[in-house]
Amino acid sequence: MKHLISSRYRAYGLAALLAASASPLALAPSAQAQEAITIEANVALVSDYRFRGISLSDRDPAIQGGFDISFANGFYVGTWASSIEPVGNSELELDLYAGFAFEAAGAEFDVGALVYTYPGESDVHYWEFYGSVAFTTGALESTFGVAYAPEQDNIGGDDNLYLYYDASYPLGDSGLSLIGGIGYETGAFGDPDGDGDDKWNWSLGLAWSALGVDWSLAYIDTTESLSEGNSTAVLTISKAF
Repeated sequence: MKHLISSRYRAYGLAALLAASASPLALAPSAQAQEAITIEANVALVSDYRFRGISLSDRDPAIQGGFDISFANGFYVGTWASSIEPVGNSELELDLYAGFAFEAAGAEFDVGALVYTYPGESDVHYWEFYGSVAFTTGALESTFGVAYAPEQDNIGGDDNLYLYYDASYPLGDSGLSLIGGIGYETGAFGDPDGDGDDKWNWSLGLAWSALGVDWSLAYIDTTESLSEGNSTAVLTISKAF
């Protein structure tokens, strides 16, 4: 999902979600959840694990993967993991999440909660709420999203807000898609370099499928003046089952 979290998580997106929650429109389960129970898995190799523009693998390659269980009523649960630069005694990020996906007014909505854990290390896990709305305008696929972590001891007694926009646009019949996005973060994780300014991150790249797997190559950068946030090109090779 992350990435869902990616994967996988922004102000316009929050307003849209709030408006949708107050709407009397009937809600329909997303196409992904038409079967009674759907189980999906994913695996990926990345040249650098960048989360909201910041490297969590010390700019080294990382192995990632997870699975989701979706139900016909739109609810789902899942987990996702990645190798990381050690956090204390842990070299693994393990995320657990649950949410609800539905369609309304020609758009796809997704809301839920996620817990970040680091097996082998205590007092570092934290949780956040997330929501997104995705829609298509012509050939352009857009996603607006928000992630909010309430005040917690494990993130310094502060809260955190991340807003983002992601887009994908197919380049004719080439099999390539132009992908990109921009994000804004403020709060506990919003100033990694300590200069007093909130963080912005952005990306631009290409995605395609070949040899039975999905590929992407993206330029990623942030406003942060630290090596983990410097500009880089990230290659991703992934497969969904």
